[in-house]
Amino acid sequence: MSPPRRLHHPQQNPLPPRLTKPAALAALHNHDQFLSADPHLTSYKRLSAPGEVSGDYASYQVPASIVPIAAADGDQVKVYEVHDHVPNPVWSSDVTSVEEFVDCADGVWVRVRSPLGIVLETTWNKNGTAEEEEEEATLELVQTCECRCNRLLASICKGQIEKGWREVHQKLIQGMLGDGSGGDKDGKTAGGGAAAAAVAAPTATVAA
Repeated sequence: MSPPRRLHHPQQNPLPPRLTKPAALAALHNHDQFLSADPHLTSYKRLSAPGEVSGDYASYQVPASIVPIAAADGDQVKVYEVHDHVPNPVWSSDVTSVEEFVDCADGVWVRVRSPLGIVLETTWNKNGTAEEEEEEATLELVQTCECRCNRLLASICKGQIEKGWREVHQKLIQGMLGDGSGGDKDGKTAGGGAAAAAVAAPTATVAA
């Protein structure tokens, strides 16, 4: 069996000048709205914890660089079962993934576990110093994505990520501005999910 391949895909988009950092972060921490940015999403639901972890924070093996903020319900990791319809030549078009969300002070970290051993970890965040923020520097939506997969699937995964990130960013920014239609708590959405389906697990930050 071929060893796993790691793909790195940093992407960033400037945010509209009228958009504040608190509004951008609130949108990233709204998982229903975040999931609704996936153009391939058909449905999703909240899970208590996936079968391979015990449910405590340490068992998720979140990277040490990710520092969670306190959660109102006590769950620092939110887990969702996400269903996407993604036409492709290799696996079934109907894809079920498990996605783990960790809210951070500057954004959100997401791990997506998809069929065929595909694991996507993404960070969406806000970069910049306190001095830059005081000067109202332009905010950016920064996505840092690492995909681990079989070498035979690397080109397909890379193509899916590169094809879909602009639409995902656009939908996230629309949601931040209140122009999007986010999902509801029952997982019935008007849009798509956290990233481009079976090969998208983003960490996002809002950066100045």
